[in-house]
Amino acid sequence: MKRIVSILFILFLLIELKGQTVSETLIGKVSFISSQNVYVKFKSTSGISAGDTLFISAGDKLLPVLVVNSLSSFSCLCRSISDQIIPVDHIIIARVRMPESKSPSAAPAAVALAASSVKQSVTDSVNQQTKRIQNTHSVQGSISLHSYSDFSNTGVPSSQRFRYTLSLKASNISGSKFSIESYISFRHKAGEWQEVSNDIFSALKIYNLAVRYDFNKSTSLSIGRRINPRISSMGTMDGIQFEKSINKFSFGLLAGSRPDYQNYSVNFSLFQYGAYLAVTTGKEGKNSESSLAYVEQTNNFKTDRRFLYFQHSNTFIKNLYFLGTMELDLYKLENDIPKSTIDLTGTYLSLSYRLTRKISLSGSYDARKNVMYYETYKTYVDRILENELRQGYRIYGNWRFANNMVIGLQSGYRFLKSDPHPSKNFYGYFTYTHVPGINMSATVSATYLESNFVNSKIAGLNLLKDFPGGKIQAGLGYHYVNNTLPESKSDVIQHIGEFNLYWQFAGKMSLSVNYEGTFEAVNSYNRIYLQLRRRF
Repeated sequence: MKRIVSILFILFLLIELKGQTVSETLIGKVSFISSQNVYVKFKSTSGISAGDTLFISAGDKLLPVLVVNSLSSFSCLCRSISDQIIPVDHIIIARVRMPESKSPSAAPAAVALAASSVKQSVTDSVNQQTKRIQNTHSVQGSISLHSYSDFSNTGVPSSQRFRYTLSLKASNISGSKFSIESYISFRHKAGEWQEVSNDIFSALKIYNLAVRYDFNKSTSLSIGRRINPRISSMGTMDGIQFEKSINKFSFGLLAGSRPDYQNYSVNFSLFQYGAYLAVTTGKEGKNSESSLAYVEQTNNFKTDRRFLYFQHSNTFIKNLYFLGTMELDLYKLENDIPKSTIDLTGTYLSLSYRLTRKISLSGSYDARKNVMYYETYKTYVDRILENELRQGYRIYGNWRFANNMVIGLQSGYRFLKSDPHPSKNFYGYFTYTHVPGINMSATVSATYLESNFVNSKIAGLNLLKDFPGGKIQAGLGYHYVNNTLPESKSDVIQHIGEFNLYWQFAGKMSLSVNYEGTFEAVNSYNRIYLQLRRRF
């Protein structure tokens, strides 16, 4: 194992890119998140196809996070392929391949500005376009009110939850070297305010709140809570982070603490510190970054964990993207005696390849620990599906065999030693965009899941339509679920219906409505989600 890890490290650090990608970049935003789908809104989806991968920008690289299931003129209905938490209003990036006869100089002004030189990488182009948008509006963000209502005929009391979020990003405030970024939410349940009074952090969740000072283009210092894109899988950190870049090399120092694992508050007893070195290349469409970090984590200032963290992203050849992370633990307690060790404790590998303009293939290997989500609103079945898909192998692909028709397949296999039996899953879908007569996008899907807790067969249909003007978007969905409980050998049949509505009005105001109903032979469960958002 040590030899394999060493070889992988050397290969990653010595990889030389030879591909070249010429593409346009389309910037969109997450407009709505339901229990099963993520909706992304663009000024126009021209050039985007069902099956395409959408990205977010993380530092100097792009991370694949969503796959388009279906789309209309202005919106995409997507499925998550990442463990990244993507809030509403988060910037989403689509890479649209340019026709061979079209040169970069002929691209629209926004894209031309983002790719002012053919020698710049796609990621640099995206970063420049994003900066242009931010400079047009010195402060970007939103404030929103969310309401979750649950009620059923089971006799269980109905529940009402509220959440308020503030998202803010201000770069080079008033032309200064200071920038601020934040994402904060406050949530509480009706009738249970005492819990909030007892512990404010049971309701207040600060996911991001940091101030950055840029000494110059190559040196920066940030203070507060943030995720470092160089070592993103480590998660959020409270403290000070310093970075200095010299040509292709960047090194950084960090010192602070991990958020409290119970309520996500600041906990200085979970002190940690470390350093990292990153190497970045990017020219003529080539893009690569490798980061190596050493981190010491403590609990009550006693060593809790000591490890090496490695992250690498790369576009080996044209239309291919690779992302990999590894963690090697260097410390352990054995019979309360500290010992040095070398254990591979976390590995994630992801490879995405567009074989042709109509065929895309992707695969991933995940051996990381499950992540605790504090905000994501999931149903019971969703949580089971998410956990079963979390670790193991996953492969998926899609084929756009006609202009308006796409077939996609996904399969996964999980093999935790703690499970009595491996878990298997299979997912397939067929999408027909712009269905004649109704001008809607339709997606038919099927899922098969075999796990230790439940065996599920799920069939579904989703419809998505944008109305003229792009201000109103509506969707309908139905899923038939057959859950078999292995222990009792009993079947639970469920019919799940979903309705979504998004309405943008008064310029920067928007209203989202989502209803989800689950109907069984005797019981029925209903959920209503409302969101009112004001962008600024």
